[in-house]
Amino acid sequence: MRNEVRVSLLGALAATLDGRELTLGPPRQRAVLAVLALRANHVVSRSELIDAVWGDEPPASADNGIHTYVAGLRRLFEPGRASRAPSSVLLSTDAGYLLRLPPGSTDAALFRTYLDEAARLRDEPAAAIAAFDLALGLWRGVALDGVPGPFAAVERARLDELRLTAVEQRAALMLSVGREAEVAAELTTLVTEHPLRERLHGLLMSALYSGGRQAEALAVFTDLRRLLVEELGIEPGPELRRIHEQLLAGRHDPHLAPATPALVPVQLPHEVRDFTGREKELAKLAELVPHDHAPTLVAITGTGGVGKTALAVRFAHQMASRFPDGQLHVDLRGFDASAPPVRAAAALQQLLQSVGVPAERVPDDLSAKAALYRSVLANKRVLILLDNARLADQVRPLLPGRSSSMVLVTSRNHLGGLVARDGAHSMTLSTLTRDEGLALLASSVGPGRVAAEPAAAAKLVELCGHLPLAVRIVAERVVTRPHLTLADLAGDLANERDRLDLLATGDDEDTAVRAAFSWSYLALKPDAARVFRLIGLHPGAEVSLAAVAALAGVTPSRARALLDVLTGGHMIEEVARGRFRLHDLLRLYATELAATEESAEARAEAVHRLLDWYRGTANAAGAVLSPPDHPAFLLPPLSTQDFDSHDEAFTWCRTELPNLLAAARLAEDERSPAAWQIPIALWNYFIVSSALDEWTRGYRVAERAAAADGDQAARSWAIHGQGLAACRGQRFADALELFDRALEIRRDIDDREGAAWSLTGLGMAYGGLRQFDLAVERFREALERHAEVGSWFGEGGTRLFLSDILRLAGRYEDSLASARTAFDVLDSHDAVHGKAMALVSIGWARLKLGQRAESRDSFRRAVDLLRVVGDRKTLAEALHGLGEASAEQVEVARTHLLEALTIYEDYDHPLAPEVRTRLHELA
Repeated sequence: MRNEVRVSLLGALAATLDGRELTLGPPRQRAVLAVLALRANHVVSRSELIDAVWGDEPPASADNGIHTYVAGLRRLFEPGRASRAPSSVLLSTDAGYLLRLPPGSTDAALFRTYLDEAARLRDEPAAAIAAFDLALGLWRGVALDGVPGPFAAVERARLDELRLTAVEQRAALMLSVGREAEVAAELTTLVTEHPLRERLHGLLMSALYSGGRQAEALAVFTDLRRLLVEELGIEPGPELRRIHEQLLAGRHDPHLAPATPALVPVQLPHEVRDFTGREKELAKLAELVPHDHAPTLVAITGTGGVGKTALAVRFAHQMASRFPDGQLHVDLRGFDASAPPVRAAAALQQLLQSVGVPAERVPDDLSAKAALYRSVLANKRVLILLDNARLADQVRPLLPGRSSSMVLVTSRNHLGGLVARDGAHSMTLSTLTRDEGLALLASSVGPGRVAAEPAAAAKLVELCGHLPLAVRIVAERVVTRPHLTLADLAGDLANERDRLDLLATGDDEDTAVRAAFSWSYLALKPDAARVFRLIGLHPGAEVSLAAVAALAGVTPSRARALLDVLTGGHMIEEVARGRFRLHDLLRLYATELAATEESAEARAEAVHRLLDWYRGTANAAGAVLSPPDHPAFLLPPLSTQDFDSHDEAFTWCRTELPNLLAAARLAEDERSPAAWQIPIALWNYFIVSSALDEWTRGYRVAERAAAADGDQAARSWAIHGQGLAACRGQRFADALELFDRALEIRRDIDDREGAAWSLTGLGMAYGGLRQFDLAVERFREALERHAEVGSWFGEGGTRLFLSDILRLAGRYEDSLASARTAFDVLDSHDAVHGKAMALVSIGWARLKLGQRAESRDSFRRAVDLLRVVGDRKTLAEALHGLGEASAEQVEVARTHLLEALTIYEDYDHPLAPEVRTRLHELA
């Protein structure tokens, strides 16, 4: 299949596949196509697509919407592609989507190609006019007509500007070869449609004069001057006034070039002396240097101290020669603690005077200033650096119109409005890589010192959070204190309490890391600032949207809005949907603010809300992971559930596990019962996962906390949980000691049900040590105790464990008998999940006895039940057994074993290697 896609943008959006016109679907799907086509063969991020289609206020469903529209376009472009096959036309990458089109597959690209050809042929007027005719002949109406969204609006204006520029250049060439009558006829209509466009008026005046219509030419100037004075309060520009004066004198020459401006501004700040790294970013910026008559806008954003200005200045100096009409610079002071942000009107005043406009000719009105600014920069190549912007509205009036200029904007805010409405290219600057950080340190302190202490140097860069500002400050301390070794400084910075104090230069407070962060923080509104402070109380590296809502005591939707403010200001990073991370140094700053700006009572309430949320949500997840036929004997069951499925609950536990353990440790420091309640709530997660280290560490915290709380029952379960983890980790001697300790406590407090489970655990431990007689003895004692307290579940579970140990001992008939008895006990109480587990044990025992057909039947029945119950770990064990029992049917066996392996790998199951080996054998 050819799958040759062509897209038409210079009119109503249209596309063809192998010559057949496509129906492009709903308006927003067409908007997505417009973005991808105009940026063909370049990756467009999902956030850029959302901004382009919806602008500053996308709905909550925007992410799903983009996915739906991309899927719809793929179906159009590749109707024969299998549903899960990768697309060869509309590709997905980690960074976003890429529409792969051959050169010339869009009319907009062809238009630009013909314009470049016309520029190349400028010394051959007839050939250049023919190229312009081909370019303008591609237009079918208003560009992107009917396509919604801010991106389409910006591109519509940009393409129309290119078209008008081409019309003007073609008209000038036609005048040079004596075709003034055609020019006059074409431009008479255009000046009516574009009444403020001076270049069009000037060409029309020249055409009319050359055709012997001097009075009409003078009337064009009179009408335009009246309009400019009335609408903008300004006089026509110097080129139009020159033409008017020549017409009055009767000596106009349409070919006379305007005078070269006397002033070429060169205003770039000096470069950072030891600038290092950022090769990829510099290369990307170089790709964006404009080649036609449309200006390029780039927003370089990132957190304070990450090196945005250093990068922009470095690039501007490298490219200065590409902008012969000058390089302009304005510090907009968007986050300057000592002065308010520069208003757009004041910035325009500065820029206009920089390019030679006398102060008395600069109008007072903002829109008039902006119009004059665009007129002055028309057809020029100027590089404009707008540093430290705060809002898109501060930047928008400073953007040139028709020109080959490039605008670099640096900001701590995301400036999504510039991307959505003004077509800006967004570049978010991250911290330095390890190697870049070491290179920066070496360039400042000397490569010899870094080479002499490589480990200490690497540690310093790590403690600086790879933030360029922090690395430079560290380097300054080393240079000014020759006696200080890198290891000494690394030792000083290791203390989190003093780190921000050390990351400051003594004589310039503005260069301190804390000060750099404070400028962003002080720009926040009170609610967003409060959320930022409270996140400093969270004990984990990442924090979820729901956890932030709990911390702040607000609804998730309100938390989302406030987090959007913080991400927009690069105070926090969204690392996955609904999950956020603070830079290490920003986390210290947030913690410091929480300690100084929140009362002790407010901090305590926030921590209580957070711990309560973690405890409750973990308990809800555990309740889902525990099948409904299992009795709840640890924490009280919940009246509501936050999870719809086993997978959802398991995934939440696995994702949040580092935070849950950190929350348990925080609760221990706070002397909160949540310190033992959170790990206990994770009981069922640990049973079905292989997170052995976390299981052990969490239950050690739970043991200490329960002991401090005086809750011996909880303490015994915490010790019992450690015993189960030890068994799973093949540390059977440790497990024996732990179950003995739990049994002793339970007997002391007369917890007979708990004591019965301790005996079951001892049976498992002895079995693992291959002391089978002792194992069977403990299991039988456990069965007696379970019967005494009336625990049918304890009896059924213990018989299953006994079956496994008997099978391990080679006593397959006894193993089968124990599993069958367990099945009968569990079946009598309609314990569906328990029956399924018993069928798995029966299946393995029968397989060992050579009863393959009966074994397959047991495993199949177990699989059917487990798919309904949702216990994927036990399902994998059943599929594993079914695969082994079907070994004589190789393809059937492979199918079952592959599914088992997929689940085992999800759970990091210890049997995964065994299944891989078996699959290799079957292959």
